[in-house]
Amino acid sequence: REVQAKSESSFEAAIMPVAQDAYRFLMRNNKLYVSFIFVGALLGERAVHYTTGTLWEMNNAGKLYSHLEGTVIGGPKDDDDE
Repeated sequence: REVQAKSESSFEAAIMPVAQDAYRFLMRNNKLYVSFIFVGALLGERAVHYTTGTLWEMNNAGKLYSHLEGTVIGGPKDDDDE
């Protein structure tokens, strides 16, 4: 148990100064804090949008309009249909 406690304390000792410096930097004034939140929300939204869009495309490969355009939908007209 001493080894585990020692590794946790060394991890905390390495991370805490960085976290404290980041906290002090961001909380220095309200404009900086609000800007950080706003930019983080925009970047997070972009990441979620890209990830879900990619997963949707992978799960529906060959079924979406963009995949069928020019083949089945909007393809060359057959004279046999008329």
